[in-house]
Amino acid sequence: MKINTNLLCTTNKRILSLITGIPGITIKKSIARRMFCWMLLIPWTSTAQDTIVVITPHPDDAEASCGGLIANSVAAGSTVIILTMTGGELGISGKSREEARVIRAEEAKNAASLLGAKVQFFGAVDASLAADSINTAKLGEILLQLHPGLVLAPWPMDVHADHQATGLLAWRVFQDKRCSFSLFFYETTNSPHTKTFAFTPTDYIDITGQMTIKRKATLLHTSQNPSEWYGMYETLATVRGYEADVPFAEAYIRAQNSSGMGGRSNIIKKVLSAGK
Repeated sequence: MKINTNLLCTTNKRILSLITGIPGITIKKSIARRMFCWMLLIPWTSTAQDTIVVITPHPDDAEASCGGLIANSVAAGSTVIILTMTGGELGISGKSREEARVIRAEEAKNAASLLGAKVQFFGAVDASLAADSINTAKLGEILLQLHPGLVLAPWPMDVHADHQATGLLAWRVFQDKRCSFSLFFYETTNSPHTKTFAFTPTDYIDITGQMTIKRKATLLHTSQNPSEWYGMYETLATVRGYEADVPFAEAYIRAQNSSGMGGRSNIIKKVLSAGK
């Protein structure tokens, strides 16, 4: 099923304020959050989904790829935690690994704060993240403690090894019967080495009202010179928006426990039907 969010975040806020402001009608905050999430068409099934975890290979991937969804979710009342798998220690020329790690951690905190999210660090080293049993167990314990309703991770079919490993680790934890979260994969488009491929979306999120804050959050990763490459993410948002029939969108793949890693974009039938 393709999600097409036609209402902008600011409009939803006005609608919600009108509903809650009707004389004689009292709506609990938890119910209001459900109504708001429904209007945004962000999947919401239980109170557990008040927590969303965005697993990111490096500082800046979460904002560039999922900044719109993060902003929408925070506005809807969810707690968003960005779990950064590596410190991006190799990402600043002329700096030692420790110096780069400190700089990028501060940038990650500032960018997350702008979006209203929190940030945690997994502790792996840039370009050395392994999709092994030790990291799978560690990630599993972290997610069991956070108890999210929704987890986002990079699509494993990516040229960058850290992106591949992050997606596979999330997928492996998703198979753990102790976990009950929904897993969605996101895409990257940072030339030349982090391009996602074979990415067929199952869901779209309208981020038209969040493009400005998404850009501002990504640009806070100043050590990565984002002004040189962020334009590719704006182009991607335009393309995905065209597919979803909105000005700007982010695309995601819903993970499945069976029938392949990613969900299919539609129901498979033997014949086409003219009926709706």
